[in-house]
Amino acid sequence: MAFLAPLFLLGLAALAVPVLVHLIQRERKTPIEFPSLMFVRRIPYQSVQRRRITNWPLFLLRCLAVLLIVLAFSRPFFRQTPVQAAFATSGAREVVILLDRSASMGYGDTWQRAQDEAKRVIDGLGNGDQATLVLFDRNAEENVRATGDATRLRAAVDAAELSSGATRYAPALRLAQSLLSRSTLGQKEVVAISDMQRTGWERPEEIQFPEGTTFTPISVAPVDPANISVTSVAFNRARFATEERVSVTAAVTNRGPETLKDVPVTLQIDGIQSGSARATLPPGVATPVVFPAFTLTQNFVRGVVRAGSDPLESDNTFNFVLSPARPSPVLVITRDGATPAESLYLTAGLVVGTPAAFQVESMPISKLSSAAMSRASVLVFADVTVPTALGADLKRFVERGGGILTVLGGRSNTLDGEGALLPGTLAAPKDAPGGRFETLGVIDFSHQALELFKMSKSGDFSGVRFFRFRPITPEPTDVVLARFADGTVAMAERKVGGGRVIAFGSTLDGDWNDLVLKPVFVPLLHQITRYLGQVETQPEWQTSGQVVDVTQRVAALTAGGADVRVSSAVVLSPSGRRLTVGEGGAVSSVEVNEQGFYEIRPQGGAASGRPFTLAVNLEAGESDLSAMDAQEFTAGATGRASLVASAVPTVVKPEETERRQSMWWFLLLVGFVLLVAESVLANRLSQKPVVAMPGTR
Repeated sequence: MAFLAPLFLLGLAALAVPVLVHLIQRERKTPIEFPSLMFVRRIPYQSVQRRRITNWPLFLLRCLAVLLIVLAFSRPFFRQTPVQAAFATSGAREVVILLDRSASMGYGDTWQRAQDEAKRVIDGLGNGDQATLVLFDRNAEENVRATGDATRLRAAVDAAELSSGATRYAPALRLAQSLLSRSTLGQKEVVAISDMQRTGWERPEEIQFPEGTTFTPISVAPVDPANISVTSVAFNRARFATEERVSVTAAVTNRGPETLKDVPVTLQIDGIQSGSARATLPPGVATPVVFPAFTLTQNFVRGVVRAGSDPLESDNTFNFVLSPARPSPVLVITRDGATPAESLYLTAGLVVGTPAAFQVESMPISKLSSAAMSRASVLVFADVTVPTALGADLKRFVERGGGILTVLGGRSNTLDGEGALLPGTLAAPKDAPGGRFETLGVIDFSHQALELFKMSKSGDFSGVRFFRFRPITPEPTDVVLARFADGTVAMAERKVGGGRVIAFGSTLDGDWNDLVLKPVFVPLLHQITRYLGQVETQPEWQTSGQVVDVTQRVAALTAGGADVRVSSAVVLSPSGRRLTVGEGGAVSSVEVNEQGFYEIRPQGGAASGRPFTLAVNLEAGESDLSAMDAQEFTAGATGRASLVASAVPTVVKPEETERRQSMWWFLLLVGFVLLVAESVLANRLSQKPVVAMPGTR
């Protein structure tokens, strides 16, 4: 308790008045003269001082009345914490409680303290106030809409659970802004309860709360947190005879301030420990831990790497799923009588890689048939003349989802004899002007087949020299992927049914250009072939919060180059929740927002009943527990270090706090009532009859 006018406490000296009244009061006698005693020696009368209090109720009433009156003039009030002060305003309030439930809040007792803070805010609601509970991680969810029911709000806070999502403040702040802008109440407040994780800001956000909004950040960040996390894993695949061997390397990071020694790190494959190691982890450094290789014999093998133990257990594990490499079948078509050297760069470029991404077969054009096409996902025509008789089969192959790469030299034609497949019309071969060479001028790096090269260090096409090329004139519906410096189209694409055809306006044998001699050749060839074959590789893991098109992924993994599709699938989450997607379900995609392993069970097509698995991990940034202070967080949320009444103790003045509490009038009223009671009691005591002593009259 504090006092606005503490000097009035000197008035407590008035408590001595009742004491003096009771202890110093003297008895007075009235002398009566008797004539017959006139000659008796006179003895002067002296009053007798009281030595004890004879009426305690009256004494206490007088003291308490004086005490309350003095306290009333001293203007007492109770001091408040910043949070209490922020909620002590007058009038009805619209309060938005932002409760962080991201994975990092699972550190120690952080989540429990956050729930307790939220319930304290709820307990501070007054009559007419209403609050909205918003739970947030990567996304924000309006858990309880504006209500004044404190019991319902507290129950919602108790029922809230931690998620595996990453911390993102912007969605929650934008939702709070929207909720407050629709409110009709005069007082508007936002309370953000979080561990203030610095990684929660992706970029500066422009949040505009309504004028007069109070923003109060409440930090539950742990002090000097020590945390170990497995941030990623890498795989080294090698094939021995018919078996594939995989070696796993895990990156383990110590985010604490001190070096940790002899930290146990283990690898489990399908629930069985496959390897273990002891690691020394310097602070702030990712330390590689290599496990012995194991044989990969079946699809969707589940792996888990675990490292050490600390208050945030969720990031001490890293999940992944592995399947044996399945090369995509590619058929390289050459002219009849061609030497192996003519297709050497094509075949050698496609088989490069460990494990091999493509299963390459070379065949002369005279042996190409419908049966041969059915075994491949991509056909590569190495400057050949395609017989018109194959046109119908080629068109059917593309319409069903197959891909064709045609390398245009002097022998190339329209593929199907009708020009329906080739992306444009061909002109006669053309030599570079002036006997020099032509270069690539414009490349569409936004195209899926070329986006790998959009970064400057991903590949350099400027040094590729073209001495001879075949100009292409595409149709308006065709897509141009690249042009020569003179504007001539160098590469174009046409989509036919479910498949794709790409035409490259030069050869790939080292005669018309030197592309095959450049480092960019193999990556370019692989990217184009993957794109044409619509190769959907199974990722070893997903990050929590990603959206996965389940039916498309299952179809691609099931097909293996064949014409196989699934109609729907049941997704089983790590917590046991079931969701039907695709045909018969509301959606075809699912957000993988739980850490662990998702099972996907196809419900239609040739793969019906076969389970597929997705591994999901926390975002790496959730392991970084470095926090902002309240002022820095407020600046990021509002653009200012404080907003109206933030969590700074000096914002609410003592005069304002005393005025809102107004305890003085209550004390004065009670003091007045006690004085009235004291007067009544004293009056009654004074009217009591005096009992005469025996023998007197």
